[in-house]
This record gives sequence, C-alpha cells and structure tokens, in this order.
Amino acid sequence: MNMADMVQELDLIVADPSLKPYFVGWLNQAIEEIALDLDLPALKRKTPFYLSTFGTEWVWPLPETFHKKLFRCLDGDGNQVTICRTADDLIDLDPDHDDIGDRVTHVAVEETGPVKYLYTYPRADDTLKLWFYEKPSRLQNDGDVPNLMPPEFHGRVIIPKVVVKNFRLLQDLAADAPHKSLAYWEEQYRKGLYGEPRGEIGLVNYLARAKGGPRRHGGRDPLP
Repeated sequence: MNMADMVQELDLIVADPSLKPYFVGWLNQAIEEIALDLDLPALKRKTPFYLSTFGTEWVWPLPETFHKKLFRCLDGDGNQVTICRTADDLIDLDPDHDDIGDRVTHVAVEETGPVKYLYTYPRADDTLKLWFYEKPSRLQNDGDVPNLMPPEFHGRVIIPKVVVKNFRLLQDLAADAPHKSLAYWEEQYRKGLYGEPRGEIGLVNYLARAKGGPRRHGGRDPLP
C-alpha cells in the first residue's frame, strides 16, 4: 500500500472528515513506533556509517537516520569496539573524560533526546564504522510506500496501529461496531503481528521464518 491507499483506508474507518488532515502524521508516527518495537531487517544497515572522532572531544551527534540499537562498531584499524550497555557505563570508565588513546575502545549511545549522541572512550583521533537500525522512510507524497516491512503487512499492521494509538480521538467517531471497540483493533494489530493458528502468518512470525527460526503464535505484543 502507498500513502494514498492507507489514507483512503483510514477514511473508511473514521467517520469524521475533519480528522483527515491528521492521517499522514498519524501514519508516520505509527510507522516510527513499529520500527522501535521490532527489529526489522529492512531497516538494519548493511554497510557502515563512518564517524570521525578527534582527541579533543568524547561526545558526537549521530546522523538523523539513526533510529535505534547500535549493534556493531569497528575502529579505524578494523578492531571490534565494545558497545557499553548504558551511557553511564562508559562514563564510569573515565568520569573526567581526560583519557587520550590511539584508538576508541568503548562507545555508548545516548538515545533520550531528539538528537542521539555517541559517547566514546578514550578520546582519540579515529574513524569509527557504525552499524545500526535506521529510521523508516517518511511518507510525504501519495505514491510513497513504507520501507520497513513487506507490502502485504501494511494494511494488517500499520492501519490497526494507527487506530489503536489514536483511539481516544476516534472512539466516538469510528464506523459502526465492531470498529468502535478498542479491543477489536488491538486484536487486529495482534493478528497482523502474530497471525492466527489457522490463518495468515503474522509479521513477527514471517520475519522469524525468514531468518530460519521457528514459527510461533501468540506472545507478548508491543501495544501502545
């Protein structure tokens, strides 16, 4: 489905036409949250992002494309760099940030603000190679297609996510039952993610099968 298709789908669900200008924003918010909830192969970098560091600093802004989870880092010599579990773990290595070395040996990501930062230890002139999960492409034009999952899951996962996320606004404005029920849309979202025992496969199970893992039904759902 492209953006126009998904807006049309929401238009059939929501009875109040005054909310239509919000649909594109809702779709993009839902897509970003799904990308945070799930480790989606389509958003996992296959090639590194190069980040130059200098011995004068230890904090570096990450690119706007960074969405979550730095999962691999190499220094300029190709050596594995330790990724600390938290920023505090890295800071504890050198609270005064005055250690200087030939190469960065430890990094950590600070993800709490709108701009994500990479912390490095020790301070060093280096060129790091970073692998992480990127932000999904933002929908702007009618023909734009989400790049985070196979197309067959767009309507089954993204649309229910939008409705569940914004149900407080929609509960008096949706079409007739069962569409007025939050439980109905939560169940649709679960089906989109996990499928049904004798029905279509869910996104989570599809990804597990693609990786060679077992197909499972049920499980804990990342509902908002």
